[in-house]
Amino acid sequence: MDLCDPDELAVLANRGDLAAIDRMTRCFGDRLMSVARRSCRDEVDAEDAVQDALLSAATNLEQFRGDGRIDSWLSRMVVTACGRMRRGRKNDPGWHDRETEPLAEGSPELEANRLELAEHLVAAMESLDARDRSLIILADVEGWKANEVAERVGMTHGAVRTRLSRARKKLREELSAAGV
Repeated sequence: MDLCDPDELAVLANRGDLAAIDRMTRCFGDRLMSVARRSCRDEVDAEDAVQDALLSAATNLEQFRGDGRIDSWLSRMVVTACGRMRRGRKNDPGWHDRETEPLAEGSPELEANRLELAEHLVAAMESLDARDRSLIILADVEGWKANEVAERVGMTHGAVRTRLSRARKKLREELSAAGV
């Protein structure tokens, strides 16, 4: 089984299997970020665009028609998200104000700490099974309520709450063991 086989991912997507999102993120995440950086021209917007595209893909998995490759479908979603962000900003009066000072970058120590924390968090997330990782992403990253997650993944509300509780506990233990 090839983790990144586009045909297999397309089959999973058509079934609405959320594990496909996890695999797509792992397989195409770097490519999607590259597309986003070129389309959005801003690192923060690029990250947001990739997240928006993956969320949109998660909500519309069954709608993938299979006309092209699944990574091309995701790339189009990223480009669309960048366009939405640019259009949304055109009416922001502060966006074109040249006298606005840019935000100060964080200190090198702060950036190093953030990078180290991110690495530990990624390792902790990878220690979870794919289903629990998906639940954590939907609930804690995307902000979905437990009943929305339950409906989306086909589990009971109670089962989602229990799995989220156990997954969060495991994340805390992993991070604590790493000294974070």
